[in-house]
Amino acid sequence: MKHLTHIKAIAIANSLTKVSWFLMLGFFVFSISAQAQTEPSVRATVDTSSIRLGEQINYLLEVKADKGKVVVFPEGQTFNPMEVIESYPVDTTFSEAKMTLIKKYGLTQFDSGSYRIPSQKITIGDKTIQTDTFNIAVANVVLDTVNQGLYDIKPAIELPKDYSNWWKYLLWILPIAIAIGAFLFWLLRRNKKQKEAEKYVPPFDKALASLKSLDESDFIDSHNYKEYYTVLTDTIRRYYDEKVYDHALESTTDELIDQLNAERDSGHIAFNPETIASLKDIFKRADLVKFARINPPEGKAQADRLAIEDIVKETKEVLPEPTIEELMQREDYREALSRKRQRKLWLTGIGGVVGILILAAGVGVVVKGYDEVKDFIFGNETRELAEGIWINSEYGFPGMIVSSPEVLVRKEVPLPEEAVGKIDITTFGWESEKDALSIAVFQFGFPKGTEIKVEDLVNSQLAQMEAEGFTADIVKSEKYTTPNGAEGLKTFGTGSVVVDKKKGTKVSGEYVLLTFQAEDIVQQLFISWQEDDPYSKQIAERVLNNVELQKATAE
Repeated sequence: MKHLTHIKAIAIANSLTKVSWFLMLGFFVFSISAQAQTEPSVRATVDTSSIRLGEQINYLLEVKADKGKVVVFPEGQTFNPMEVIESYPVDTTFSEAKMTLIKKYGLTQFDSGSYRIPSQKITIGDKTIQTDTFNIAVANVVLDTVNQGLYDIKPAIELPKDYSNWWKYLLWILPIAIAIGAFLFWLLRRNKKQKEAEKYVPPFDKALASLKSLDESDFIDSHNYKEYYTVLTDTIRRYYDEKVYDHALESTTDELIDQLNAERDSGHIAFNPETIASLKDIFKRADLVKFARINPPEGKAQADRLAIEDIVKETKEVLPEPTIEELMQREDYREALSRKRQRKLWLTGIGGVVGILILAAGVGVVVKGYDEVKDFIFGNETRELAEGIWINSEYGFPGMIVSSPEVLVRKEVPLPEEAVGKIDITTFGWESEKDALSIAVFQFGFPKGTEIKVEDLVNSQLAQMEAEGFTADIVKSEKYTTPNGAEGLKTFGTGSVVVDKKKGTKVSGEYVLLTFQAEDIVQQLFISWQEDDPYSKQIAERVLNNVELQKATAE
């Protein structure tokens, strides 16, 4: 019995031992897995360690990490002093729970010498890994000046204008154009209707048309005899006003009848006495209806309407034919009326368009401000330069890198006789059309061993500029350091420049002169701008904040 118990104990112990081994093995595997997940790797390589000027180096970063980890590669100027030509897309491959990322950069350098690619930082999840550094040798390009011909410097190329902001102008122009178009459409349509309404219709046809319109009215059915007789008498009065007596509309009944009798007695118009008597009877009845509110007998209104039509027709027959002079007067009158209408149309159109523009300008001033509207209407050269595409270019050797709205053009500057053959000067410059802004780069080359006093050089230049029309009213100096660490002297202040020598007109402004010295070379950047032009000042500050100097030789 004890023997059996002992065997069971041994079996249980063996079972527990197996379980323990399995647990330990699982823990070991888990530990290895956990350790593998926290150990990403980074490897940096270059395809060459020596290049010629401007050739490309392929710099590769190979990252191995767990799938799903966020990897951040370096971007920007982290390879300085090497320049990044191109940053290629990341190439990614997967293998089970792992991933491999390859990032490629194209680097180069345009100055000969020995350079070092600095260590790069790669972030993988919450961990940052740094790469090794690489030494790169940049060799000069051997120039064959014997067999290879020399070529002239190519002229400056005019850059295309930037139209990327066209939609901003469209937001202003489109609503104004729609408003002007709608106004002109309404004006032309109204003028067309007026022209059609004023189209000449013979008085006889006009009278018959009025009588026909009276027949189609419901004045009699509604017992509105006052309005009926008003239209009826006005029809014959207007006809007589144009053909017989030019005061027929404003005459009383007796005055009009007396005038018709006078025309008959003079033999000018052969009126029938019965016609005049009938017309007088109708006018008297119309006066009773309009002023005494006495309605005519049944059917009398229709009879008077027919009588008026007969009188109009009879009058047309007895009227003398118009003379040539009368016809010409009528034609001249119609032409004058047409010219008057056209003149009114133009004045109304111009006045309306100007009114819309003034209203739009007023709304723009309220919404955007006066300066914004003024610049949009009249243009602002310095603002367009400040907000346009800028150019980074290198001037002289060693180079001064200047960011400017326009390329600085090489200029010939005459040297004093005593300096000819002793000093080399290279000048690049540009100025805006209205002299609101000017930028210039100067480079002086002195003989080796020459003692250069920067302050004396600056004072000499200010005196030379004063002789040419620029006067420095206030001169201040302080140390200046460029973004890439070059130290120099900053001379600045206010001044004035003569813009019209005949009238002696001056414009106040500000200026800055940066001076840098490296052995026997002096480099300068000069900027001047008008005091009351905020965009010129903005341009000047941007140029100063981005100027860089290249070293004569690389360490």
